[in-house]
Amino acid sequence: MNNDPEELFRVLLSKTASYVGEEGVLLIERAYKFAKDAHTGQMRMSAEGYISHPLNVTLILSDLHLDAETYAAALLHDVVEDTGAPIEEVRKEFGENVAFLVNGVTKLKEIKRVSSEETKLENLRKMLLAMAQDIRVVLIKLADRLHNMRTLSYLPPERQKEIARETMDIYVPLAHRLGIYTMKWELEDLSFRYLEPEKYYELSRKVTRKRGEREKYVEGLIEELKALMDANGIKAEVSGRPKNLYGIYRKMIRDGKEFEEIYDIIALRIIVDDIPTCYQVLGIVNNHYTFVPGRIKDYIALPKPNMYQSLHTTVITKSGEPFEIQIRTWEMHRHDEVGIAAHWKYKEGKNLDRDYETKINWLRQILDWQKEIRSSKEFVERVKVDLFSEEVLVFTPKGDVIELPQGATPVDFAFRVHTDIGYQCVGARVNGVMVPLSTELKTGDRVEIITSKTSKGPKRDWLKFVKSASARSRIKAFLRKQYEEKKAAEVQLLKEETIEKPVLRKPQVRREPEEFFPVVSGVRGVKISIAKCCEPHPPEEIVGYVTRGRGIKIHSKTCKNLGEIIERGGKILPAIWTNDVSRKLIAFFRITSWDVPGMIYKISEVFARSNVNIENFHASKKVDKKSHGHNLSYIRFVADIDTRTPLNEIVKELEGIQEIVKVRVSKRWIYEDSYPESEGSKNIG
Repeated sequence: MNNDPEELFRVLLSKTASYVGEEGVLLIERAYKFAKDAHTGQMRMSAEGYISHPLNVTLILSDLHLDAETYAAALLHDVVEDTGAPIEEVRKEFGENVAFLVNGVTKLKEIKRVSSEETKLENLRKMLLAMAQDIRVVLIKLADRLHNMRTLSYLPPERQKEIARETMDIYVPLAHRLGIYTMKWELEDLSFRYLEPEKYYELSRKVTRKRGEREKYVEGLIEELKALMDANGIKAEVSGRPKNLYGIYRKMIRDGKEFEEIYDIIALRIIVDDIPTCYQVLGIVNNHYTFVPGRIKDYIALPKPNMYQSLHTTVITKSGEPFEIQIRTWEMHRHDEVGIAAHWKYKEGKNLDRDYETKINWLRQILDWQKEIRSSKEFVERVKVDLFSEEVLVFTPKGDVIELPQGATPVDFAFRVHTDIGYQCVGARVNGVMVPLSTELKTGDRVEIITSKTSKGPKRDWLKFVKSASARSRIKAFLRKQYEEKKAAEVQLLKEETIEKPVLRKPQVRREPEEFFPVVSGVRGVKISIAKCCEPHPPEEIVGYVTRGRGIKIHSKTCKNLGEIIERGGKILPAIWTNDVSRKLIAFFRITSWDVPGMIYKISEVFARSNVNIENFHASKKVDKKSHGHNLSYIRFVADIDTRTPLNEIVKELEGIQEIVKVRVSKRWIYEDSYPESEGSKNIG
């Protein structure tokens, strides 16, 4: 087809007039005249009149059988950005819907004091947000990008690579998620051509050389399958489609094979009238050929997130070569060609049908993220990770399907189900088996999250393995809030401490209590602890009171109870504060964890890294009713902590182990020759 504008416009009307109606044709004609006048005198890098670009974009969209508003917006999509026509004029001439679509694909003007990278990210954010409100925005943008890629050869090499990379990173995944495979395959091949030109042309030459031989072979297979369908009374169309170059290249990389080892460079399809016949054909094909175990994929019972449906089976042909066959209905085939556009229901100004809306709920996430994220870079990265990754489909205990990015874990699953489930998550079962929270999920897994209302919330360690950007963002938000609350409490405490208060009993102590310890002259092997009645601190003068069966209690010399003790004949010994003592810390740990193999090893590993000895291990199990009957382990042990070893760091590391629910620790100092104080007494230091 030549690029004469009038010829292009005649072709456009001939393709769309039958289904857009008389009013639709008039709208398209008015939009074409407006765009043609606005772009008068403008030329493309190819030396063609600029109007040829919006016309080609609209022709690409006409294959999707959309509505007249979309075609009008496609014709007008560059007038605001490139001709200076105000959006208000578009709104006045063509209505609110067309103006919204045009504005959705119009780039923001260069913003002062903002880098070109930030401007590009902000434009992507703007387009994605508009897409979430009206899917037609991204359909126009995809067609716009496809025509620009077709004419990319007129740009300098640096721009070619830059645009091709953005296309591969953003627009190819978008076309995939929308199920518009015809656009996806062409965008992939064009991007591949500019990103890896040597590999592209080498593979292209090999495919061309092999095409004649392969086509003859595939024609034989098609005839064989047609005869097989006829023999079983199945009404079906059997066809073959050459796979796109990038698809073949990706298969070579993924499977580690040379081109000569790739047999199915042409996809075989069997198209029938209804779903029961699809399964009947699957049985016939697998009985006739040797099928490859594990290579049967049922995308009819479990459609892909972009609503793609087909049965896939890989069989070994009579000549010994593996071949994939796709079996589908005509409706599924239509969807495979045009994806989400096949469900388009815009008629007489009515919105999309409810069933369609439920199938594109993933778009609503974009609007939710907009409320959470201010940075355009973080927003675009989240979209790329959560929406454009290869997907994993897993089941809830009730059988609902949850879609996650590849490599996702039970924590990603928990947050996708509900934020509160993620916050209260303390364990997980996959296919009925207790697993670590870092376990990578596979398509078909049944996942059950164990929650506890006493959970302290997400752990920082989770950030090491979560894959979905939404889970990562919520974990960070929780930790950030926790940190801010802690800082606020510290500030409030500091304010309270600086308020002048009357001294009732003793002066404020400025020394760290761990620096000084009470020592009773001439006493060895006796427990020493601080009296609760006066709670002396250094540098107060002190004495020791010898109790019956409770060791020596340290009192302030000004303690009001001392007089009564002396009157009763109590024994008082001289005592002083000193920091010149040898001491060590005995820490008593009580850990609650989920009953999974290897827990004691994981705990021991933490202490080994800190060069700390542990002893007196004791573990017991019991069923926790609050956690749906799952087993908990209760582990107790003692650790000798050197004064140079930060105990709080060890506790933090233990809390970071995903299977650990709670860590409790009590401290006892041993100094000189005295025994540790009893568990209920106040710690000295």
